[in-house]
Amino acid sequence: MNSKTKKLIEARIRESLDTVITRRCVTEPFREEEVKERNPFGARLVPMEVWKGSKFERSFVTILGQGIFEQIAKIIAEGTGAFAENQHTTSLTVCTFRLDKIDEIIKNQRQVRRGSTTQKLPDWSSEVDNILELKNDRYQEIRVVSDLYIKRPDGEQEFYSFKTVKPNLDQTENAKKDMLRLVAGNSDYKVFFALPYNPAGEGRLYKEAGHTIPYKLFNMDDDRCVIMGANLWNKIGDDENTYQDLLDVFEKVGKSYIKIIKKDYLKI
Repeated sequence: MNSKTKKLIEARIRESLDTVITRRCVTEPFREEEVKERNPFGARLVPMEVWKGSKFERSFVTILGQGIFEQIAKIIAEGTGAFAENQHTTSLTVCTFRLDKIDEIIKNQRQVRRGSTTQKLPDWSSEVDNILELKNDRYQEIRVVSDLYIKRPDGEQEFYSFKTVKPNLDQTENAKKDMLRLVAGNSDYKVFFALPYNPAGEGRLYKEAGHTIPYKLFNMDDDRCVIMGANLWNKIGDDENTYQDLLDVFEKVGKSYIKIIKKDYLKI
């Protein structure tokens, strides 16, 4: 990443942290009495510092989940010379056979019970091939909203559905439906189910995180459309160093804000 991109990302992170600190220290400060009222037993067993830290963490996670990763991704993509847009709307004209097939695939995958003898891992490549084989003379106009859209200087178009690192079934289903519809409308589109980081740890299989829900709809370890952690950020940044550069920016910001949080919120 160039220096301008890093500065823009740093400013966006600081803005989010300032929001959390203002909320927790000024507008909605921590109250011990509230913990004792709402959790009278737990408050008498666990140090109050634990509850205080937990409250800050919830606010922090909420802020990070409200689009900051999508916005950072946009900044990174623009830094490569590409056009990028959050919440991008794509209008498509798709034959009804393909749309029906997409609904059938998702319905069947969602209804299979875990551990069933008929259950098999989803296969994105085969599913896309099956959908694209279908043609008829009836078409439907649809619109798909993508969390991040990137158009590269060479004309390649990429669509990212950003999700929390442990998405629920509805979130996963909606993402897959949109992704398949995009490809059904234009097979040249590059679509991705994007997770900011791997909860199992960078370089490990996703299943090691113990979160199995997305496996009903994606083969999280093999489907080429699933992208997370270093692979995601290096793809967006079109550079193998993007992920490490991004971690460095977060660490730089953290060094100053950790002191502020300790002093103004934790009072230590």
